[in-house]
Amino acid sequence: MFKNKIKILRIIHTLDPTYGGPQNAILDNTISLQKLGIKVDILTGDNKKINLPKLKKIKVFNKGTGWFGDYGFNIKLFLWLLKNKDNYDYFIVHGLWSFYTLASRILLHKKYFVFVHGQLDPYFALNHLKKIKKIIYWILIERQNLLSSKSLLLTSTIEKQLLDKTFVNTNGITKTIVKYGILNEKINKKKVTDIFYENFPHLKKKNFLLFLGRFHHKKGCDILIKSLNKLAKQNIRLNILLAGPNTGSTNEYKNELKNLSKKYQLEKNLFWSDAIFGDIKSGAILASKGMVLASHGENFGVSLVESLSLKRPVITTNKVNIYKQILKYKAGLISNNNVNDFSKILKQFYLLNKKQILKMSNNSYRCFDENFNLSKKDKNFYKLLNSQ
Repeated sequence: MFKNKIKILRIIHTLDPTYGGPQNAILDNTISLQKLGIKVDILTGDNKKINLPKLKKIKVFNKGTGWFGDYGFNIKLFLWLLKNKDNYDYFIVHGLWSFYTLASRILLHKKYFVFVHGQLDPYFALNHLKKIKKIIYWILIERQNLLSSKSLLLTSTIEKQLLDKTFVNTNGITKTIVKYGILNEKINKKKVTDIFYENFPHLKKKNFLLFLGRFHHKKGCDILIKSLNKLAKQNIRLNILLAGPNTGSTNEYKNELKNLSKKYQLEKNLFWSDAIFGDIKSGAILASKGMVLASHGENFGVSLVESLSLKRPVITTNKVNIYKQILKYKAGLISNNNVNDFSKILKQFYLLNKKQILKMSNNSYRCFDENFNLSKKDKNFYKLLNSQ
């Protein structure tokens, strides 16, 4: 333990879990650091406290959404940080392209780390208008924000390698790979599965795969649906539960996907849901045969790790930065992010017998436990803070 208790403040736009997996992983990482004797608070741009059980153990300061949408220009947050910054030893800013890294450069010079959360993935260069806007902002503001930080925090060697291929120049910025994962929570498997079936009774007698995440083009759900259509022509029909938030632009893409499923006459095989959390989510994973994610780019893939933690294999692409661990442990099936290849691994999974599925399921938990289990009190991040 540290001789004097270290205090950290995390700064994030929102803790709303509908924004994706990082929010859950951030809370788990916070709890794991607290168990190691580090005091961690969270400063957010939320209007009010998000009602999550894990937050009962964490002090959260909500300063409202501010201006300019996701950019989060927030005078209240800035003034609170100015007043309270001396109460903390270090700061962790989550995400790029927001006011929070600029505020940190102004107030917290060389006392803050920045978690990238995949926001420099080369995939984002495909949207040319946003790419130009980000390059301009990078040159004028964001690069200096990161040069003034202690380090960028990355979750894998692959994520670090991809920075050489991204749309901005990160040379000269300190980069550190830290262990990332989730807690291995004890759950009553029968209870959470029963809760899931109470909410999804139509799935009780069906074998199905599960997609959990935002409905965004990056997630490759169109690849998934086109792959199902390809298999249907071979008289192979797979059921998929797709669960994700109904918010903003995600609705547009979700509607595109539903229209695609109608076009291919897959309505009886695809089941749609709003985002699911807590016991219902755990029950959904346990009731499924495995997790599916045809992603074009994922710096970590929290939903996949949640699946592994509950002994459910994953079917995903080599654009997910943890794919090498999945392959090493034979904890799932990996393909390229295109319809032809993804349909092949779906078919391969479909043809597995019970013994093969059981072996892959056991491999899944071993992959999680030896790589992503924060409950084992890995001191990687702890040591990083202690070395400063």
